[in-house]
Amino acid sequence: MSILTAITRQGSLALLLGFGATAQAADWFPLKFNSVGADGKATLAEYTPLPKASKDWSICVSFPHMKDPFFLAANYGVVEEAKRLGVRVQTLDAGGYTQLSTQVSQIENCVAGGANAVVMVAIARDGMNNLLAELKKKNIPVVDAVNGVSSKDTGARVLTSPRDEGYRAGAYLAQKHPKGSKPVKVAWLPGPAGAGFVEAFNAGFQDGIKDSAVVVAETKHGDVGKEVQARLVEDLLQTHKDLDYLAGTAVMAEAAVPLLRARKLQDKVRLVSVYMTPGVYQHLKTKSIDAAGSAPVVLTARITIDTAVRLLEKKVEYTDIYTLGQVYTPENIGTLDRSTVLAPDGFKPVFKFGK
Repeated sequence: MSILTAITRQGSLALLLGFGATAQAADWFPLKFNSVGADGKATLAEYTPLPKASKDWSICVSFPHMKDPFFLAANYGVVEEAKRLGVRVQTLDAGGYTQLSTQVSQIENCVAGGANAVVMVAIARDGMNNLLAELKKKNIPVVDAVNGVSSKDTGARVLTSPRDEGYRAGAYLAQKHPKGSKPVKVAWLPGPAGAGFVEAFNAGFQDGIKDSAVVVAETKHGDVGKEVQARLVEDLLQTHKDLDYLAGTAVMAEAAVPLLRARKLQDKVRLVSVYMTPGVYQHLKTKSIDAAGSAPVVLTARITIDTAVRLLEKKVEYTDIYTLGQVYTPENIGTLDRSTVLAPDGFKPVFKFGK
C-alpha cells in the first residue's frame, strides 16, 4: 500500500468518525494530522506551532493562482500565521495552472530579492525539479505545500492531498450506493485535463467508488471557471437523460445549482463537491448540494509558514504532514468551524505582509 493510499484510507475514517478541524481565532492548535514516517506508515499526531520566530524571516509563498476561494483561504492562513510568528511573507500569483514558467521565474526572483525560505504550491508535480535542486544548493529551504511534487529536494511537505479529497467524494457515494444496490450514474467533472491536482482528484475518486454501485457515465475536463463548467454541465444534461449525480469541483457544483433548477431537475440529479467554497457552504445549508469535502485549508496554510520557520531555525519535528478533512452534508454542515476552511467574508488577497 502506498503512502497516499494509506492516508486516504485513514481519511475515510475521518469521514466516518468526524475528525473535524477545531480552531479558535487566537488559538488554532493543537491540530490532528497524519504524520508519515520514513517507513511510509501514517500515524495520527497533533501539531503545535512555535510560539514565535527567532527573527523576522522573509518567506516567499507561491500559489498557482489567487482566483478561487481555496487559495484565498490559504492566503488568509499564511498572513495570519506570519502575523502570529512575527515573520514577513510575499505572496506570488502565477496566474493559473498553465503558467509553470511564470511560477518558476517568480520564485527565482523572490529568492534573488532576499527571501530566506519558500512555501510552494506547485503547478506541476514533476516540473519544479530543476528549480528545487538549485534552491537546495543555495540552502533555501522549501516547504512542498498542498499539491505535492516528485522531487526529494524539499525540506518538508505539508499537504491536503487532492487524492484524499477525491477519495472522500467517491467514498461518500459508495457508502450511499454499495455494491449490490441499484446502480447510479454519475458524471464526473474534476477540472482541467493534465493538471496534477486533477489527476490526484481522479485517482482518489476512482478508488473511492471501487466495488460499489456507482457508475461513471462520463468524465468531462475543463478550466475551473463558472462559464466553462456551466457549459460542461449543460452538455452532460443534454447527453445523459438518466444521470443521478454530478460530482466534481466546487465551481461545477455552484454552476450546476441554477441549471438544475431551471430544468426542474434539482430533485433528480444530485450534486457532490470535492471541496468547500463559500458558495458550496451556503448551498449545503439550503440543501441544494448533497455533500462536499472539506480540508482545513486555512490551518494547513498556517502550518506551512510555521514549518518554513522551523526549517530555518532547525526545529523541525515533522517533515511529512497531511492535514485531515471530512465530508459535510446538510445534516452536519452546522458543525463545521468555517474559520478553518474559508477566509472571512470580505477578505482581500494580501501580497505583502511585514516590514
